[in-house]
Amino acid sequence: MTIKIVKVGFLIGLLALFVSGTFYAQEHGAGHGKMDMSKMTDTSGAPEIFCPMMGTGQLCPGNAQMFKLSGARKDRYEEALSNYNKAVTAAQKQFLTDAKEKAGLSPAELALAESWFAVGLNPEINKILATKSESTKSK
Repeated sequence: MTIKIVKVGFLIGLLALFVSGTFYAQEHGAGHGKMDMSKMTDTSGAPEIFCPMMGTGQLCPGNAQMFKLSGARKDRYEEALSNYNKAVTAAQKQFLTDAKEKAGLSPAELALAESWFAVGLNPEINKILATKSESTKSK
């Protein structure tokens, strides 16, 4: 009986974590409207490398501006970037399918894994990259 209580408590904890992650993602991802690609920093000043309005790990479509590319080079870069984002989406979907079907994750465990790919986490990655970039420049 106590093991069942512990399991239920664990699942409730996982569910609470997922719900809080969902609210965080909605809070930080919603309401931005169409992104202005000429403004390549978020409100923290971190460059928008990973797109705030896309899933975790996806790159901003307009970040070719950071390299000052034009013409055919810009087109090829944007094509590569689009291919990368499609591959990230496919890999995340495949991971979640495998986690459910092969690893047998419960619905609560799967919800936690899904929260790792929520919209709204990319600005945090951008902040980390900006911090690392600043520490490299100061050396």
